[in-house]
Amino acid sequence: MIELEATCRWHKEPRRTTIQVQRSALQDYMKGSLVQHAFPDLTLDEREVVINQRVPGSYMCQDCWHAMGEEE
Repeated sequence: MIELEATCRWHKEPRRTTIQVQRSALQDYMKGSLVQHAFPDLTLDEREVVINQRVPGSYMCQDCWHAMGEEE
């Protein structure tokens, strides 16, 4: 197992999310496998943490995703 961390910077105080994944699945993803194929048991939010490993700074927590979709 390997620990992955992502930080949502959309808050006044950044929020960190940490997950544990199989090293072999992460290697498959980094070699081009789709995140949903490499990690079928992860939630959408957990998959976003994985995606952040390939695209640093891209992580947005579920609260922020929902807030972004709300109209004022």
